[in-house]
Parts: sequence; C-alpha cells; structure tokens
Amino acid sequence: MTPTPSLASSALHDAADLARDRRSSRGESRRLEGTPGAIETAARKLFERNGVKATTVGAIALEANVTRELVYYHFDNKEAVVQAVIDDYVEDLVESVIVWSESIAPDNPNNAHEALRSLVQTFRYALYDGERRPRPMISVLEELHIRDAFDVRATRETAEYLADHIAPLYADRYGIDLDLVFEMLCVAIFGLVGLVKVHPGITDDELMKVVAQTLRLGEPFAKAE
Repeated sequence: MTPTPSLASSALHDAADLARDRRSSRGESRRLEGTPGAIETAARKLFERNGVKATTVGAIALEANVTRELVYYHFDNKEAVVQAVIDDYVEDLVESVIVWSESIAPDNPNNAHEALRSLVQTFRYALYDGERRPRPMISVLEELHIRDAFDVRATRETAEYLADHIAPLYADRYGIDLDLVFEMLCVAIFGLVGLVKVHPGITDDELMKVVAQTLRLGEPFAKAE
C-alpha cells in the first residue's frame, strides 16, 4: 500500500521516536484523562478495527460521543489524535511493567525466579495474545510505517523505568553489581521482542534463561529458590 501524506508524515515518525522526560516515580501514569482520553480511546478502537486511513474525525467524534468541534478543541487535527494513540501504545507497555513491579517487587515475599517469569510473560503478552498472535496495535503501527521507530521508543521508556525504579531495588536485595544497566536492559528487551518474532514457539522458561544469561543475573533468577 502506498502511504498517504498523512500516514507518511515525519511528525508521526517523530512521535513514534519521541524522547520524553524520565518518570519521577514507580507509579507514574501518562494516560490521557477526561474528554481527551475518551477521544483517544475511541480513535484507538476505530484505528484497530478499521485502519487509520479509513477512520475520519467524524467517526472518532461519534464513537467518543462528542462533537467534531470538541475533537478539534482538544486536538489540532487527525494527526494529533494519531500521535496520542501512539503515546497510549507506549503507555501500554510501560504500564504493564509498572503493574508487574507493584505485584512482584523486591519488598514482596515472591522470589526472583517468579519475578523474572512474570516479567517475561508481561512483555510477551503485551505484544501477543494467548494464541501468540500480534496485538491489534501492531497492525496500526505497520499501517503508519513506524513499527521500528515505535519499538525504539517503547524499549527506551521501558528500560529507563526499569533502570531507574526497579533495578536498584533488586540489586540491593540480591547483591547484583551491574554496570550500564540501562544499556543492558535495552539489549534484553530488543532481544526478547525480536526472539519471539523469529521463534514464536519459544517457551517462557527458555526466554527466562536467555534474559537471565544476557543480564548476568545469576542463580536466584535462573531457577526457583
């Protein structure tokens, strides 16, 4: 399919690769709320069902139960709505890790093996469903021709969150001494996503072993205590 000017916009590529400030706390969320959030949610639903090109601002307004004028009050144009959806896709991945960190944290009685298994599953099922089919957001990113740029941004924000708010806690509890934590997390996340694409049949246990070896996490993470 030949991209239309709007779908091939450099602004969308910039949005997909946007470098935002690092999160100040473990539980910080960047979801849109109120009317802008309702408009973005409606647009996301329609993009995933019908495609971005086929979805009009009028259709988004109807789905969100607002007027077209209100859409344009909150967003300059359709491209701005698309950018908000891209932000929301990034938030899907980062928030899945936030939820993981709140349920399997170092100050929790769960052991490191269970934490790593849960983290691997978190990444895997944020991108693929139980049948290992790509989530609907993948088709939207591919239609916009920004899948690679999005992967970079999502990896960066997720790795920043883990490096800033989770790695220090685990390092303290398990006596792990690692340099270049952010960089190694980027390698692990990119590698995990790429490996699942190349080898969709790989088991969670195998993924755990690959991540543990890549990050030199040692025995507590490699097998159950």
